[in-house]
Amino acid sequence: MIAHSRRAGTKPSGRWRARVGAALAAATALAALSGAGTAHADEPPDGPTPLIVGGEPADQPYPFVGSLQREYDGNPYQHACGAALVDERWMVTAAHCVATNAEDSDYELRDPDEFHVRLGSNDNTEGGTLLTLDKIKVHPGYVYYPDHDEGQDIALVKLDSAVDIEPAKLERRVPRAGTEVRQVGWGHTSNDEISDPTNQPDQLQQLDTQLLSPTRSECQADENGDGSFGARYGDLCIDNPDDARGACYGDSGSPLLRKVDGTWRITGVASRTISLTCGESPTVYTSTGAYDRWIHRVIH
Repeated sequence: MIAHSRRAGTKPSGRWRARVGAALAAATALAALSGAGTAHADEPPDGPTPLIVGGEPADQPYPFVGSLQREYDGNPYQHACGAALVDERWMVTAAHCVATNAEDSDYELRDPDEFHVRLGSNDNTEGGTLLTLDKIKVHPGYVYYPDHDEGQDIALVKLDSAVDIEPAKLERRVPRAGTEVRQVGWGHTSNDEISDPTNQPDQLQQLDTQLLSPTRSECQADENGDGSFGARYGDLCIDNPDDARGACYGDSGSPLLRKVDGTWRITGVASRTISLTCGESPTVYTSTGAYDRWIHRVIH
């Protein structure tokens, strides 16, 4: 899981967001976790020494966590990004997971018919319920840039039908630095062959970490001082334990969780990493609390 990607997404397909996404973004996405952040780049970075990302298989069910899937190499159910059920028919994910760059505009929405969602299973290839999408709503402030990121990387997708799974509650405020959180996702667990989404794990992974202040230097720019994919307004900065663990391609759109009174709440969605190598830098998530009003307006 979680290693890196500037955008975390399917084969590349989202921006992973830019760097994570970037590469991932190509496939779609996380992002992304779809570029370095998010995943924009259509080609994954090369050069960095492979680094195993230090997550572990999920130790409990997360029925509200879904695998957003698209066709890849003849497989219509290839995992692309994560998403989370927040209403009986609505899921939250990263914008770069459901958008693609276009020559005549900053981005184009993908057709909802391109996607399937598997909910209710920690295995993204079987179990749970397989659903299709009815519509996609991207935050109006989101803009797709191939070489940097300005945040607001959040979207809502509406299912074709309601599902008998209890939605997760959304964090309605932005948590403080030091808050303990859990990353979950089906993204790559190593920097090896990150251009091939079929190398992603079938089983959901998890990693416990904490929030960092988004104003910290490592949250603003990479080791070379490049701030193209650093944290912006409305973003959360997530620590990379041991400087070697974090989100990677395929994690884009996956939820960041915080436990409140024994129940998991969704605090953010994976957007991008700041460095090109998974796990080498903190991960940037879009805060659900920062966009609470927009989410409420769309759903209700």
